Amino acid sequence: MSFTPSIAQNIRTEVEDIIEMVSGVESQTKTAYEIEGQLWWSMLALGQQLLQLFFTMREKQETQLKSYDVDDVNYPYVGQKKRRYVSLFGEVTVKRGCYWLKDKGGHYPLDEALSLPQRSFSDWVQQRLSELTLVMPYGDAVDIWSRWLGWTLSKRSSEQLNTDHGEWVRDYDQVRENAEVPPEACILVISADGKGIPMTRQDSPPPEARRGRGQNKTAKKESTITASYAIAPYPRTSDDIIQALVPDSNSSDTPKKVRPTPVDKQLFGTLQGQEAAFDHLVEQVSRREHSQVRHRVALTDGNRGLKKRVQQHFPHFTLIIDIIHVTEYLWEVANTLLGETHAMRDTWMRDALRCVLDDDLDRLLDHLDYQFLRVSSKKQAIVKKVRRYLRNNRQHMDYQSYLAHGYPIGTGVIEGACRHLVKDRFEQAGMRWSKLGAQVMLDLRATFLNGDWDDFQRFRRHQAHQQRYSSSHPDIIPEDIMMRVAA
Repeated sequence: MSFTPSIAQNIRTEVEDIIEMVSGVESQTKTAYEIEGQLWWSMLALGQQLLQLFFTMREKQETQLKSYDVDDVNYPYVGQKKRRYVSLFGEVTVKRGCYWLKDKGGHYPLDEALSLPQRSFSDWVQQRLSELTLVMPYGDAVDIWSRWLGWTLSKRSSEQLNTDHGEWVRDYDQVRENAEVPPEACILVISADGKGIPMTRQDSPPPEARRGRGQNKTAKKESTITASYAIAPYPRTSDDIIQALVPDSNSSDTPKKVRPTPVDKQLFGTLQGQEAAFDHLVEQVSRREHSQVRHRVALTDGNRGLKKRVQQHFPHFTLIIDIIHVTEYLWEVANTLLGETHAMRDTWMRDALRCVLDDDLDRLLDHLDYQFLRVSSKKQAIVKKVRRYLRNNRQHMDYQSYLAHGYPIGTGVIEGACRHLVKDRFEQAGMRWSKLGAQVMLDLRATFLNGDWDDFQRFRRHQAHQQRYSSSHPDIIPEDIMMRVAA
């Protein structure tokens, strides 16, 4: 096997220059910062040459046939064709044999052997760039990319790469393996909530006939976020909850119990509405059902649509109204009746919470009925709203039983999901999203936050190869071995 002399010699010269740079006389007057910077750019240039050498060698080793048969169709050889390959190190050129037939197109066997992606950007570039865009705006991502690697690409290209990747998320969901769940995590929990995403004017929900002063031309579109996870029981008392929500400075400090953490948490978001979100949740739950699941819990904030869909799709789950949401209603009525600075406000809240938590809701409702007749009409509206909320949801507020069983009674997981999945990425200053772009970002970001990113990318590469070449992915070296070697 003979190397390409010019490329190989350039690489050897470059390596010698790098060694001289870090060990020669001039290096004695350099700072660590200077040497590290020069090494970074030198290694990128060296990697580009090495990659070009790899492709050049594969080009020379390729067997030239007179024709190439695909699905019983004979494609004659017409010569070598070039294509760009944009790698982490920069752009290189790939020359490969082309077998072409009029009205049928061309075939490139070396492309298949190397599993070259359809786009000129390498799979490494696609994966790493997509990771950046999941945590920062597209424009910032490509700017940082340029500063790190010394070559630029357009914001539009990065958006299109994500769109390509997003097309594989649903297929990946169908084959994803659930994480191993410890036996003690015997409670299967589902939760759902809504979160608005600021849309472009074109994709905004229809505006009112006349906008009010200061009302934006664009609006938010509701996304439905779901979460499912397993968790171990965590028995508590009413006092534990009251002390956590309305701390009493006179209470003695007691050691806090170790709170179990959710296991195999899976987030999902969609702009297709609550029904689409619950259809997906049904699929997820069906794959989680196994012998160690002994309790099933559904948490919502009291939204009528969400409650209805839980009861429709998950009638065997215990539906629980989030205690934090209940507490927000109680704070609202406490401030209405007493004022935000009243000395007895916290005491009133603790008493109200105890009524809720100890299955004594009638006593609280009787108190609110009594107060309703003694406040102004403006305050009556608040009291009436809180009374209606408590009465409408009381059948899902048996907290005494929930706490004894160790069930979760707060929607912290889904609230955190709305923040991490949506707010942290979609609501940065000035952002507006198209419906397609928002859904792609929801899909990819959920996959990333679920801890499935590397598995998903492996799946995407294999499926894209299968689609492009109608053959299995040529895994010469299993990727898990490559990762262990790299570590």
